[in-house]
Amino acid sequence: MKAKIVPKKEIVLLYRHEQAKNAQALLPLLERLQFDYRLVEDGELGLTVGQLAGYSLAEELPVWSEPPQTPAMAMGGLVGKRLDQLLNEMVKAGIELPVKMVITPHNESWPFGRLIEEVSWEHALFMEMERLKKLTDRAHRRLEQQEEQTLREAARQAKDLLARMRLQDDRQPNHEQLSGAADRLQQLLDKSIEQQKALNQ
Repeated sequence: MKAKIVPKKEIVLLYRHEQAKNAQALLPLLERLQFDYRLVEDGELGLTVGQLAGYSLAEELPVWSEPPQTPAMAMGGLVGKRLDQLLNEMVKAGIELPVKMVITPHNESWPFGRLIEEVSWEHALFMEMERLKKLTDRAHRRLEQQEEQTLREAARQAKDLLARMRLQDDRQPNHEQLSGAADRLQQLLDKSIEQQKALNQ
């Protein structure tokens, strides 16, 4: 006979949620949907995710030296329709909280501060990657209209960085490299457009 798996209790951990867009709607929404929640203070960031969620006991309160500035939400015990329900209702209410995490057996033992930092870093990297993609597409459209060697080279380098994002080793570009390439493309595109305007006058 197989042992019955007892699901984790539903809990939402909130950190600096008041900084989120339409934050005033979040707690009433959680209460309406009957989700338990806990507001995590800076002094609790050294506790593990599981301890804050009530999945394990905390014997001491470790100090987390540098509290993240990013509002964050971690969801535990939410599966299937319940998870979808919460996320969909947040969208409907216009609540924007970019750093959202699901509590898993893997991250349950992590200090909450570390989990926020890790997911915040991944989010920032993703946003910079998306920015570079859009600028690269703009550059290619511009090059279809007018050949500019410097812009073409910058677009080629940006495309190479984006391709390396698929790698799972030290060849993967960091945030600074993506940001630098995006800034370079933006400057060249702005310059190209200004030059075109001057010629048309």
